[in-house]
Amino acid sequence: MATKSYRGIYAIKPWWQRRLTTLENWLVERRVHPDIITLSGVVCAGLMGAALAFSARWPFLLLAVAPFAIGRLAANALDGLVARRTGMTRPLGEVFHECCDRFADTLVFVGLALNSGVFAPLAWGTLVLVLLNSYLGIVTKAAGGKRQYGGLLAKADRMIYMAAFSPFPLFFGPSAWNWLLLAFIPATIVTIVQRYWWTYCDLKQG
Repeated sequence: MATKSYRGIYAIKPWWQRRLTTLENWLVERRVHPDIITLSGVVCAGLMGAALAFSARWPFLLLAVAPFAIGRLAANALDGLVARRTGMTRPLGEVFHECCDRFADTLVFVGLALNSGVFAPLAWGTLVLVLLNSYLGIVTKAAGGKRQYGGLLAKADRMIYMAAFSPFPLFFGPSAWNWLLLAFIPATIVTIVQRYWWTYCDLKQG
């Protein structure tokens, strides 16, 4: 039984990688280790989380949300590209990348939870669902299936939507983030169901 996954914004990853070719070449020429690039994505996520946390007091920090979100996505695309180009791909590198990704997700949503205008249980609940969603994508591969990246609200979707939404709290106040979180929760649940179904079909074929 063949299945076709809805990949969301992740479907444009090849296009996005082509836009990063110049930076990729620069990193390869200087033999920058892929793990350093992965860590730079975590730093971007941490700075994004800090901007989200303190933007209720200093709204101008919202202007930094989109650049840091894009920086995280760029690092996520580049670490694998550079690893392949430099012959540094290795199983431990994949583990490091996945762990750093989960840590980065945590930093972003903890930042939202610490924002005084945000209803903290919404942010914590979203984080739990995001981590469950990511875990499902990883465990599928561990069970012998394909790594699941797609769905209605995958990582790239979250970052793009948060970047696009970041100007709204400037006009409507920090509580506007609650609107986005209320949309993220059902969208993430749908994504979990999608990924489980694709996993079921994938492993059943095997």
